Amino acid sequence: MKPTTRSKSAWKIKTTFFLLITLHSLSSYPQTWPKYYGEPNRHDYSRDNIETYDKGNLICGGYFNDDFSGAWLIKTDINGDTLWEKILDCEGYNYLNAIHQTMDGGLLACGAIQLNQSNQMPFIIKLNSCGEKVWCKAFASNIQDNAWAQDIKETCSGEIVVLVNWWGEAPEETMHLFKLNPDGGALWQRPYCSGYEHPEGIIPEGKSLYLTSQNECLIAGEVYWEDPWNPGGAKALRSLFVMVDSLGIEKWVLPYGLTDSIHGQGKNVYEIDKNRFIGIANKWPIENMQSVILEFDSLGNVVQDIIPDNESIDPDITRGVPQNFDKVDQFYALGGLYGNSDDIYSTEILLDTNIFIDFQVSNIIHHFDEDEPYTMAITNDGKIISNSTFKESGNWDISLSKLNLDLEYDTLYPGTYTYDSLCTEPNLPQSGFIFLDDCDIITGIDVPSPEEYYAHLQTIPISVYPNPTSDKVNFAMENTVHHNDIALKCFNLMGKQVFETTVATGQTERSTAVRGWPQGMYVAVVYSGGLPRGECKFVVQ
Repeated sequence: MKPTTRSKSAWKIKTTFFLLITLHSLSSYPQTWPKYYGEPNRHDYSRDNIETYDKGNLICGGYFNDDFSGAWLIKTDINGDTLWEKILDCEGYNYLNAIHQTMDGGLLACGAIQLNQSNQMPFIIKLNSCGEKVWCKAFASNIQDNAWAQDIKETCSGEIVVLVNWWGEAPEETMHLFKLNPDGGALWQRPYCSGYEHPEGIIPEGKSLYLTSQNECLIAGEVYWEDPWNPGGAKALRSLFVMVDSLGIEKWVLPYGLTDSIHGQGKNVYEIDKNRFIGIANKWPIENMQSVILEFDSLGNVVQDIIPDNESIDPDITRGVPQNFDKVDQFYALGGLYGNSDDIYSTEILLDTNIFIDFQVSNIIHHFDEDEPYTMAITNDGKIISNSTFKESGNWDISLSKLNLDLEYDTLYPGTYTYDSLCTEPNLPQSGFIFLDDCDIITGIDVPSPEEYYAHLQTIPISVYPNPTSDKVNFAMENTVHHNDIALKCFNLMGKQVFETTVATGQTERSTAVRGWPQGMYVAVVYSGGLPRGECKFVVQ
């Protein structure tokens, strides 16, 4: 088998390259790029890839055959050679959809898991900088039996936002965001593009999650939405973009193409600046699928859009499915699956940045015999990394490519690099298994809405112990990290103040002696900014 690639300048002659490959179990092929990872007679695939803090690469993959399936993390050096691997294992199945490098050098990953004959559940796992499991959480829906986590991001404050599909009521509330604390505890969850609030639409589903420079969440996905001139009529599949503010409140919903009857799916977004975004989508029908590139503002209004003819990308293309979009140097990089009625191949395309004025393809490369799943990322030094799947009869292998801005395979980096430098444990990281059977399964929880959660943060719940007391009383307070100018005061039942002290931001304990206080009941009140935020009663004996 000879997988081939083809690159084309818009004004230059096409060139075809042929690469001989030799399969190696759980290792890469000997050439610099592309690299291949997989075992013979097994379906191996990837769903996400990132450049790590140490200039290595991390692939979020998986595998399946007739007997088993599971998730697979592959850490490589800058040249794509394997450093270590982790197989996620459980009594059931699991798969990962997305990975995210955390600020502490660790890793977040999300997907779906089935444990102990249970239904499929969304799950999130945190690894430390040594590649070892810190915690794992699975969330059991009381309504759905096929929910999964699609994408995951860490906020600048260390909280975690997860895009979850098919969690709530169907068909009205199938797309959710979860916000977790750094330990994986659920802070709040909410449905977005809900059919109860937007009765024109049903079955929203998120494809990707983007954190904006304003710490807001922008979701790209799909929804079935009725034509505006036919209220109550049939609902067709539309590209969907949803903006959620930093407090978890839905700001707007943008179902694209209503007036032009454009059917398709939203895939990804890119932020130009805080007021402008580019959305990537496809346009149906499937046999002649086209790329859609649209610009919208921070209020959810479409500013301009373009649906280029497939032939304007490459004369041999009759259908294309865009997946990722980013800016690299003076170009926009568009990645996806492009081809003809017989086959589509993983493809990277460089576009001039004035795409809405004069759509010009500066360069293009096809990776023949490489198909979906497909992902693309941009390295810190402006290289394009793409993952796809090399497929032949009875066997799939993960393909990893690194390209320069001429869309040529990048050269070998011969220097010495230190990888996983944040891991200080001896002999780690190393390849092995991460067992998931002990993941915490969160069931029967009543997760608050964002409004309920942030309203709770405005309070300072306070409790006292021991109660009753005759010697000393301790005050325990919550949420003080979210408050300033905090004071704690105690009053007797006549309303006379008998005690006052200041509380530092983030301080959760305060105490005082009560020897000599008259016996009776007292009220402790905690203030922030001069306003009462919480109170409790205690008895002095």
